[in-house]
Amino acid sequence: MAGELKSLANYIKEKEKKNFEVVRIEGGKELKQHLIELGIQEGATLSLQETIKHEHTGPLAIEVEGKEIAVAQGIAKRIIMDVNGTEKLLLEMEANDTGKIKKLEDFKDVGYNLENLGIKEGASVKVIGHLAHQSYKVKQENKEIELCPGEAAKILVEKDGKTLQLIYLKPGDKAIIVGLIEGFNLETRFKDMGIKLSKEIMLSAVEYLGDIPPKHMGDVYSINVNNKYPATIGSGIAEKVIVRPI
Repeated sequence: MAGELKSLANYIKEKEKKNFEVVRIEGGKELKQHLIELGIQEGATLSLQETIKHEHTGPLAIEVEGKEIAVAQGIAKRIIMDVNGTEKLLLEMEANDTGKIKKLEDFKDVGYNLENLGIKEGASVKVIGHLAHQSYKVKQENKEIELCPGEAAKILVEKDGKTLQLIYLKPGDKAIIVGLIEGFNLETRFKDMGIKLSKEIMLSAVEYLGDIPPKHMGDVYSINVNNKYPATIGSGIAEKVIVRPI
């Protein structure tokens, strides 16, 4: 039916229409405010320019203020960058791309830990690339646990008076766990395994797991707003934008 109300994501998947009018935005206040900053609000016109398919296999290594940091994919896709005047998700960026952090989305409990690493609005970022797919085996007292790269990147430890991510320890290194980045599920897993925060932990081994199929982050849509402003939004956000074709 012509003019039927659907989400922007649904219309794009059907590949029949490219121009739309925004009828309403579904979602919370923070999402709506972010879209308003992009010019996407009730009555705005949107024109699809490109659908980007991006594939990644592990945490993203970035350089912030001269320090290398590993960013798990779940976090990287919620960091909005300014890349030469164009908004991009950090996860969209490739090796050697540079930009500035414009906004951190949906981080309520973890902003303090992210800021400790230098990840904050206005910070300059250079993308190094994606880290190798490895498993990280840690030991505390007589308890052992195996971590994936994304989990190891979310664990902050203190070693020799410096705070760093567990992913940057070397086998045999010992350190104190001082925090978790977005770590509710990981904290629950630690409790189930008997691993305690604020206690010494040792990285006992790192094992390379070989090549694995890319982990897809979902489609990213490049659109033009009101025939004036370029914008990039992920498929999850596009599900919240209800439109009619024009």
